Parts: sequence; structure tokens; C-alpha cells
Amino acid sequence: MKKISVLLFIFCLNGSFSLYAQSTFNRTPSSLKAAPPSANEKPQINSPEFYGTRTGKEFFYQLPVSGQRPMRFEAEHLSEGLKLDKVTGIISGKLEKAGRYTIKISAQNQKGKAAKDLTFVAGDKLALTPPMGWSSWYSYGRKVKEEDILTTAKLMKQYGLEYYGWSILEIDDPWTNQPGEKDPVWSAFKTKTENKVYEYHEGPGNLTDRIGPTRDQNGVLLPNKYFTNIAQTVKDIHALGFKVGIYSSPGPLTCGGVAGSYQHEVQDAAYFAETGFDYLKYDWCSYGIFAKDNSLEELKKPYRLMGTALKNQPRDIIFSLCQYGMGEVWKWGHETDGQLWRTGDDVRDNWKSVYHAFKMLADKSAYVQPGRWNDPDILQIGAVGAESREGNSNHLNPQEQKTLMSMWCLLSAPLLIGSNIEHMDPFTLSLLTNNEVIAINQDALGKAAGLKYTLDNQIEIWSKDLYGGGFTVGLLNPTDQEQNAEFLFALIGKNGKYKVRDLWTKTDLGSGLQQISSKIPPHGILLLSLKD
Repeated sequence: MKKISVLLFIFCLNGSFSLYAQSTFNRTPSSLKAAPPSANEKPQINSPEFYGTRTGKEFFYQLPVSGQRPMRFEAEHLSEGLKLDKVTGIISGKLEKAGRYTIKISAQNQKGKAAKDLTFVAGDKLALTPPMGWSSWYSYGRKVKEEDILTTAKLMKQYGLEYYGWSILEIDDPWTNQPGEKDPVWSAFKTKTENKVYEYHEGPGNLTDRIGPTRDQNGVLLPNKYFTNIAQTVKDIHALGFKVGIYSSPGPLTCGGVAGSYQHEVQDAAYFAETGFDYLKYDWCSYGIFAKDNSLEELKKPYRLMGTALKNQPRDIIFSLCQYGMGEVWKWGHETDGQLWRTGDDVRDNWKSVYHAFKMLADKSAYVQPGRWNDPDILQIGAVGAESREGNSNHLNPQEQKTLMSMWCLLSAPLLIGSNIEHMDPFTLSLLTNNEVIAINQDALGKAAGLKYTLDNQIEIWSKDLYGGGFTVGLLNPTDQEQNAEFLFALIGKNGKYKVRDLWTKTDLGSGLQQISSKIPPHGILLLSLKD
């Protein structure tokens, strides 16, 4: 968080242009605005091929399986050290020896049965596919409370989002206390040296209801009054089948001006592990006051420190570097034991912002592989207005939101939902539960799309190869007018004949094709899979 030839004409997903209800939402989780998908379908296993864990570390994994409930889960050849809850589909435990452990998972309900091989890779890599989950920032902003996180977890459960891989709830800024105005921490920022290193923090006094002691007598972080039961909240969310993320800064203050981890990195890592957190977003912000300069060594230093501390904990904790792309972090983020790293400024819900985020990553696919992900920021889909304005609106139209989701999946970007789940509507839910689109993001090959070709009318051809063969193509129209795309596959070096499928409509467009024609609406996209 940084402040500051087949003819198609696609109007929008499922023909729906529905926007967001502005009425006050009933916080009772049973009051749903959109019906969960797949309620009456046979099982569909939506897991990736591989799941990574560090040897000897505790972890759990909720099998993402859509379909009618109740459902029964089974696993053949379950490795020693792991156990399966046959009712919930949660696999937990730890693997003591490095290696690959393949199990056959199956899921059965009244409609049918599905089975699939899943390989656990024990070693030193986490997040073999991009992390998926939800972040509180664009939903609740600086007003976030523990009850908001719990409400969101229950709603995500009722909407069945975990069936599609949405597995993490990240508690963003500000969950700790802000130092009082007379606290000496503020003096360092009043006498800031001219090191020309980015530094930002809010306060003092901007969060009057969150001012208080930042650590106890032993130096342990103290949550603010809105998170007094945080350890139990983590347990409750785990019981629902979700992982829990937390937020801090390598500086003494977060962006919002509450306590960060400066000089308490090892202690905080231990606290995060003991509390049960599974993910840490580590936001540069106030640390800039202490960096000597913008050299790579200074940029890496605080992330190496926390990365090592997290790696030494008894449980797997995914490490998210948030420092806005400084020093070309995509080239070295993995050296800090991080798994994902922000590549630019905050993305906002307007076309200029999201299109800039796409183009920022047009030539950086070489730096992406399993366990190493370029992160363009939180998904600007659904009701995302809480951080920057009152209400829960979105300035992107439905077509632009579908394009954004498509591009994040093509780019193999981490998928963190920004929308307030209390304001879920059918259109937003349809974007978040298309298993064929999500599978492009979670593809086991771990490639990211690049911009391969631009047609004369500015239609952009983005493409990436897929695990097991085939590839995905996005025909993106960045212009303000409808454009006709005449796309010959040989333009991007694909000279064969292919079976083509539209991933949003889940329809086959033909076999033995060498080209395709489609009308693409303004800021729209045609997302295709192509197989021999």
C-alpha cells in the first residue's frame, strides 16, 4: 500500500452489466446478495498440480473443490505426516523430508465424483502458484476492525470462494496502535536527512481512536482496541478453512502511522508464527528514513532480515514484499526469501491506472516462475471504494473489470480481492468463480504472459504457454472505441492448427483454426485457450 475465423461480439460477462447495490448491507452472514455458484453441480477439483511447503514446517491446505454440498473427500497414498479431514477437505501436517509426494484426491457428492492427482513439493519453495485471497484495504481502509475480518471470512465461506482457491484473508493497515504525539518515534521524521529515499507515513494524530502503547513490557506488538482478540480470530478463520495474512512495515511506522517492526523483526516474526499467521505483507513506508541511499544493498536489507526471520519459524508463512518496484525488485525479490513483490504504485479503479499496471509488466515475464511472482497490486474488482472515498463503488465499468481479471490471470499475478464482500453482487461473484479463467493464473508451468504483438488498430496480443502444452491468448483493446481483431496465430510464432476456447463464456469456438476474428469492445478483452 503506497499512498498517494469466428466472429464474436462480447458485450460483457454473461450479458450482465449489473453494478453495485448501494443500500446498507445486513452484516448477518446468512444474508447473501448473490447465490453461490455450483450449488447443484457435481464435484469439480480446482486445485493446481503442485503445492509447495518447506520441509519440517506446519501447513494446511484447503482443497478447492466446487460443487454441491455435502461432499466427501478421500486421498490415496497420503504421505506420512499429513492428514485429511474427509468432511472439510483440509489437508494438514508437515513433511520432514524434501521431495515430491503425489496423492490422488477424490471428492464425491450426490451428483457425482471427481478425482485428480495433487503433488506436494517439500523443499524450500512456497507459493508454487500465485497466492489467492482477499485484502481488507480497499474494503475497510483505515477503519478496519476485527469484526469486519470475521464477517468477511464467513461470507467468503457462504459464497463458496474457497472452492475456487481464494484461501487467504489479509488484515491490512492499521491493526496495531499509533504512538502518542509526544512519543520520540516522531522526532526522527522531523529531522529527516536528504537521503532521497522514498519515505511515507501518516500521523501523528490521524488515527485518534487507535493511539496507545505499541508494545508490552517484553517488546511484543500490541494490537489496537479493534483487534483485542486477534489470536482467536485467526483460529476461527482457520476453522473456516482459510489462511490469515497480516501487515507490517520494516520501519517503526506503517503507512497509516501505526507501529511497524523496526528493530523487532525477529520478535515480530515469532509473534506472527505463534499467533498462526500464514502470510505477511511487508510495506516499506517509513523505513526510508533509515536507508542510506537507493542502492540495491539498502533496498534488500530490511526484506532479507524479515525473510530470514520468517523462514526460521515452525510454520509456512508466505512473504509479500511491498515496496512499489524500487530497484527493479522483480530481479532480486526472491533473494530475500520473498515469494511476491509489488512492481509499481497502488492501482486504482480507473482505466489509466490498471492499463499502466498491465504495460508495466509487458516485458518482465522472464522474472516469473513458480514461487516468484510479480505483484501489480490488489484486484480493483467489485466494491473497492473504502480506502479513497466514502461508499463502496467502482469507477471501472464491468467490461474493464473483466479485462482486469483476465490480465491479472495472464500475468500470473497474485490474486487478492479488493472488494467488500458485504457488497457482493452476481457480476462480481461471476468474475471470481470462473474456474477456467482462474486456472490460467494457477497454471503449474508458472509462466507469465508477455505482450507479443500489436495490430495496426492497437489491439494487443498477450500470450503465455501452459503446463502440459497449449497456450493462452488475450486480445486486449486498450482504445476507447470498438475494434475488430483479425488475429493470425502465426503472428506470435504459433504456426499450427488449434482448438480454440473462449474462457469467459466456456464455449469452444472451433478446431483446426489458424486465425480468429472478433469485435472487441472498448477496454475489452477476448481470453482464449488454444490447444493442438
